[in-house]
Amino acid sequence: MKNMHVGVRVARQVRTAEHAVDQAMIEISRLVQTALEGRVEARLAAEVGQEALANMVRGLSQLAEVRSAVIASHSELAQVADDHQVGWHMDGAHEDKTVKPTGFAPVLAVAA
Repeated sequence: MKNMHVGVRVARQVRTAEHAVDQAMIEISRLVQTALEGRVEARLAAEVGQEALANMVRGLSQLAEVRSAVIASHSELAQVADDHQVGWHMDGAHEDKTVKPTGFAPVLAVAA
């Protein structure tokens, strides 16, 4: 394996980017929840703030597309590393890539 330093740097940045997108999605989800709870607590009609809520949800949807693109680039970069013998395996904690079925899959598919 060659260029181990470059490969590890890129691999770390991929993971950082993936986590950043996840964190952005978490924060937007919290914003949606807080806005909805605030509307209910203030006893406002459902149509109050609907456009703002729609924009928040649209932003969350766009972040989901970004997440998909970053995940796809992760696989593509791994292939580039293999094709060009670029070392990239990092030390430390590794993330589990096993996809486990959950009871939420149908709900998430509808929500997406």
